[in-house]
Amino acid sequence: MDRDHLIDIRDRVLTRMMAAEFAGADPFDGLESAVFRASRLGRFRLARLAWLQAIKRGPDVLRKAARIPLMVNPKTLALLGGAAKGVVLCDVRDQLLKMQNPDGGWGYPFEWQARAFHACRHQSSAIVTSFVVDALIESGLAKDHPTLQQAASLIESKLWRGGYFTYFDHTNVEIHNASLWAAFALHRVIGPNDKTTQAVERVRAAQKADGSWPYGTRSHHRFVDGFHTGYVLDLLDRFRAAGMNGVSDAIARGWQFCRAQCFDQYGLPRSYAGRDGYLDAHAVAQAMGSLIRFGDTGGAMRIAVWSAEKLFDSERDLFFAGLGRWEPDRRNYIRWTQAWMVWALSIVIEKTDRNAPNPARSLHAEF
Repeated sequence: MDRDHLIDIRDRVLTRMMAAEFAGADPFDGLESAVFRASRLGRFRLARLAWLQAIKRGPDVLRKAARIPLMVNPKTLALLGGAAKGVVLCDVRDQLLKMQNPDGGWGYPFEWQARAFHACRHQSSAIVTSFVVDALIESGLAKDHPTLQQAASLIESKLWRGGYFTYFDHTNVEIHNASLWAAFALHRVIGPNDKTTQAVERVRAAQKADGSWPYGTRSHHRFVDGFHTGYVLDLLDRFRAAGMNGVSDAIARGWQFCRAQCFDQYGLPRSYAGRDGYLDAHAVAQAMGSLIRFGDTGGAMRIAVWSAEKLFDSERDLFFAGLGRWEPDRRNYIRWTQAWMVWALSIVIEKTDRNAPNPARSLHAEF
C-alpha cells in the first residue's frame, strides 16, 4: 500500500463528510433524542446518565429508534480546518464564525451529561473553543479580530480557576488536557501571560512518577488513556516550540511512558494505557499525530496502513469507530471517528516522501 492509496481513502471519507454537510452522529449526543425528550425523564440526572450510556453503547438500530438528529459539530470543522497542527483541508472559517456563542466560545451541539457536570446544548467549553481558536488562527484570521478576542476573554475571565482552566464556566472540574488546551488557545491569541504559565506548571506538576497524567483530579478521572495523553504531550511540545522553558523533561518522561504503555508489542496504539482490548479509532488517530510530532514517521505510516486495512469500510467510505475482540465496531461517528482519522491521515500523508514508492510495509500479516 502506497501513499497515493492513503490519499484516496482520506479523500473518499472527506468527500462523504462534505456531502453530508459535515452533519453526523456523535457518541455523546443521546440526550438529543426526540423519544427521550418526550418522556420528560431528562429532568433527572441519573436518567440522563443512563440514557446517554445506553445510546453510546447500544447498536445503531437503537439510535435510529430514538430519533437522534444528525448535527454539525464545531470541533469537526476545526479538525478539518487545521486545528491541533493538522492540515487545512476545508475553508470552514465563515461557518465557524457564525457558530460562535454570545459569550465568545463554542460548544458541542448537544446536551451532555457526564458524572462531573451537565452541559446544555451549544454551551461553550474549553475544548471546543480552543480547537476552534486554533483552526481560525490557522485560517489566517488576525489575532486582534473581535472573534478571537472574545474567545480569549471567555477563557481568561470565565474559565480561569486560580491555577487552571475549567471545562465549563459553571463548574470547577479540573481536566488536565482541557486546561492545557485553554492555556494554549489563550497564549496563541494574547501571547505569554501569567495564567497560561500557571496552568502549564500545574499540568507539569500533575505528572506522575512514571511519566503519566491521569485524565483529571476527581476520583473517577484517575484513568490514563492514549489519546488524552497524546493531547497533553502535543500541547507541551507546542509550548516548547513557542519558546516556553521548563517543559522538556516532562515531555521526555511522558513520551517514554506513552511509548511503553499506550502502544502494544506490535506498535499498535491502545485506548487505555497498559490495557489491550477494544481499540478506539480516536486513539489510533491521535497516536499517528503524536508519532509524527515526535519523529517516528515510519511508525505512524505503519499504523496508517494498518488502519486502511482494518478500520476502513470501503463499501461505506468511512472508518469504523473501533475494533472489538471479535469484530469491528461499525458505528459511524463524524467528529469522534471520521474527522479525527482524516486529520491523522492528512498529517501522515503530508510528512511522507512523495517519491517513496512503498513508504510502509503492510502489517496485515502481523495483526
